Amino acid sequence: MDATADELMVIERRLARGTGGDYAEVLHPDAVVVVPGAVLDKSACVAAMDFSPGWDEVDLGDVQLVRSADTATVVYRFTGRRGGDTYAATLASTYVSTDDGWRLLVHQQTPD
Repeated sequence: MDATADELMVIERRLARGTGGDYAEVLHPDAVVVVPGAVLDKSACVAAMDFSPGWDEVDLGDVQLVRSADTATVVYRFTGRRGGDTYAATLASTYVSTDDGWRLLVHQQTPD
C-alpha cells in the first residue's frame, strides 16, 4: 500500500469502530452511504451510527487503491463480529481531497 491507502485505511478503521460523531467529522457534506436495505445521506448515516451497537471485532482485509487527481477509492474485504453474528462484505469507499483533508463521499457495501 502507498501512503494514501495507508492514510485512508486509518480512517476506515476509525469508522469501523466509530460513532455518529466520527462519521460527522469524516463524511463529505454530499456523502451517500449505500448499505444493505438503505441509501443514506450524511445526516441519516450519522444518526444511524449513533444507534449502532458497534462491532466486537473487525477485520479489514487486503486493500486495492484506485486514485485520480483529487479522489481515491479503497476496496477491501470487511468482516465484523457482534455477539454470535458475523457480517462479511466487500466495501468500497471513495474519498475526495479537500482543504480539511480526505472526506468520504461515497461508501458501498456488498454483503456475501
